[in-house]
Parts: sequence; structure tokens; C-alpha cells
Amino acid sequence: MTLTDIDRHTDRHLTLLDAGWHLPDAWPGPVHDPEEGTPAERIRAVAASGFASLAIPEAFGGAGADLAGTAAAQRALARRDPHAAIALNMHSLTVGLMTDYWERHRDTTSWLLEGIATQNALVASAFAEPGGSANFLSSVSTARREGRGYVVSGTKYPCSLASTATLVCLSARVAGTDDTIIALCPSASPGLRVEGDWPSLGMNVSDTAKLVLDEVEIDDRLVFHRAPADSIDDTVIAGIVWFAVLIGATYHGVLTSLLDLAVKTVTTSDRHGPRTVRIGQAARDLLALGGACRQLARDWTDGSLGGEPALATAMALRSSLSDTRDRVVSTLTPVIGSRMYTRGQHAAALHLDSLAAHHHPPSLLACDEAVGAYCTGRPLGFDPSS
Repeated sequence: MTLTDIDRHTDRHLTLLDAGWHLPDAWPGPVHDPEEGTPAERIRAVAASGFASLAIPEAFGGAGADLAGTAAAQRALARRDPHAAIALNMHSLTVGLMTDYWERHRDTTSWLLEGIATQNALVASAFAEPGGSANFLSSVSTARREGRGYVVSGTKYPCSLASTATLVCLSARVAGTDDTIIALCPSASPGLRVEGDWPSLGMNVSDTAKLVLDEVEIDDRLVFHRAPADSIDDTVIAGIVWFAVLIGATYHGVLTSLLDLAVKTVTTSDRHGPRTVRIGQAARDLLALGGACRQLARDWTDGSLGGEPALATAMALRSSLSDTRDRVVSTLTPVIGSRMYTRGQHAAALHLDSLAAHHHPPSLLACDEAVGAYCTGRPLGFDPSS
């Protein structure tokens, strides 16, 4: 094979895997250098490029991207900078959920969205808690009604964008009630502090740390949802749908980069044979994952899928992401070889980064249990032991 042949064929796999992922017109894609600056500087550079307001309606100063467009942006960012993508995925989730909430309620969430768009503000998603529930509306943190709002105390961990976010979206159980609130909290609020970092194996420059809230006052106008803590309402379903699509798209970008390395290995070598088969197997799995992400995004946006069927589909997609990750990595390891296990190699970094796909909520056991429960007519939940 000549160099001309290599140049002609190297990107053919991307023609397949990039198809259907349409970036919003307002955001042409990442332009920052992932090798320059601190992680926080890279994250802020992406936010300033217009990424932060992609999912916000145009009427409030955003780009008006729907779930599919926001997912395409997440995937494009993950292709260039996986660490920034996994951190900003939580921002995209929060802003998307707020937009979804406004579209259903047409309430004062609009001015919160307008403020985020005007400032290109980053919003951290502070729902995960030590000992917390897979249901993000069930919180260990507590909120005490006081004056014109609430006083919140608790610990959120791990939390991406811990030091770079302007606002923190958090959940807390209202003392003396069965309700949980979802609210925005300015990151500079007295009593809110960032501690340490997350000693993860991969995605370790995603600005992930622990948030501690010690009697933090939150104005009532920053609370945009209150509901029974353990209920699965429209907000919970919307959150799981947005998360499953966005996280699926993000890791699709990471795994596409890994396949890209494998393709270049094959096209620059005289030894093809079984290696070409491996490329085909990995591409097939990624085509299926990408198609599932985009289909759920379209079905959710046009209203053809909602309620419990949407929740079951989203949890199936989240579980399928982990299966796809393992198959793609296993399939490509013999093609890429020792670079998958060598410090400083891009392949090894992608290998570790993609491993995080297994550890996002809802848990894998909960996902498969929920899909099975829906299929057999039992109540859906997030606890596989119930």
C-alpha cells in the first residue's frame, strides 16, 4: 500500500462513525489545544466558545440545540479532549434538564437559563453523594426552610467542574418533609467549599472533587423543582434520558478515537487479515451505540417516547454503553498491542478514560433490573434489591 493509498483510506471509518452526528450551527466544534494550559483553563475555553449555552433556547440567549445536537457536541469534544468532555457532560446535562423543565412548566426557570447564557456560566451537577441513592431526587443532604429560601448542608462527591463552575445545581431533602428540592447555588456562596480531588485512574483532569455545604443559604428564586424524594416523576425521567444520551455520545467519541488509532495501525502495516476483521467488529459496535443514542434523542424530543418506556429505554442505553465499551476495547487490544498498556501512550489513556463508563449512575444492576421490571409489568425503580 502506498502513502497515497493510506491518505485516501485512513478516514473512511470516520465517514461511517461521524454520520448522523450533526453539530449545532452555533458551535463549529472545539478549537482549543488539549495539550496547553491547565485543565481548568481548557474547560473555561470550551465554555467561552459558546458550548456552555448550546442547550439553552434562543429566546434566552442560547443556541437552541436539542438533545441530539447537544449530544453531537459532547461527542466532538470527547474526540478532542476526553477529560474536558466528561466534566462538561454534567454541565450539558444540568442545562438540558433545566431547559426540558422550562418547556414543560413555562416558569421562572427562564431567567435562570438566561443568566447562564448571558455569562457563558458553567454549572456543576452536584447530585452524587457518599452513601446516596441512584435516584438523583433522593438526597442525603438536607435543606431547612428559613426566611426567603433554604439553608442546605451536606457533601457532594464526586462532583465535576468543582472549582470551575459559576453555579452548582444540587439536590437536598427538605427537613421535616418527604420532599427534595433541586436548586442552583452560586459557587461563591458562604459555607460552600471545595476539598481535595478525585483520585480516579482515568478522566483525572476533569476538575472533579468534593463539595462540602455547611449551612449554605439558597434564595427561593434559585429553587426550580420540589417533589417527593423517592418518586419517579417527569423530571427524574428527563434527567435519566438526557444523561444516558449525553454520556453515550461522550464515550462514543472516546471509543471512536481508540478505533482511529487501530485503523491507522492497520493501514500503515502490510499485515491485515484478522486485524481488518477486528476493525469491522469494533466499528459495528460503535455504529449500533451511535444509532441508539441518536434514536432515543429524536424520540424524546419529538414526543414519540416518554414516561416509563422512555425511562426503560434510557436505562437500557446506559447499560449497553458499558457492554459496548468492553467489547470495543477487547476487540481492538490485539490490533493496537502493547500501547494499550504503556504509560504515556494515547491508546493507554483512552483505555483508562473509557473505563469510567462503568461507574456512572444508574448502576448496571439497576439498569437491567429496571428494563426487566418494565417488560414484566413490575414497578420501575433504581434499587435492584427491591
